[in-house]
Amino acid sequence: MDMWVGKIKGYNCDGKYIGTYRAVIVKDGDILFRMNLYFDATNNKSKCPFNKKVYFSSNLDVLKRKFRTSLPTKEKAKVLWKKKVGDC
Repeated sequence: MDMWVGKIKGYNCDGKYIGTYRAVIVKDGDILFRMNLYFDATNNKSKCPFNKKVYFSSNLDVLKRKFRTSLPTKEKAKVLWKKKVGDC
């Protein structure tokens, strides 16, 4: 099973760190990919834009772009993707 993990740090409009946005893309079957989005907040007081969302697509690049565009932050830094192969 192939799995890709992408992470990007999130900052509010004041430039303070609020947490990490994380995407996990898993290949389901032969042609379908499933992406789960997570937000790991630094504290419980911060308003989480989303705790978990799920997207499906047959194209891996579409899901990677969807993760980047679905972030509520204005600054768009580079997303680091790591591929994990094997039993995940």
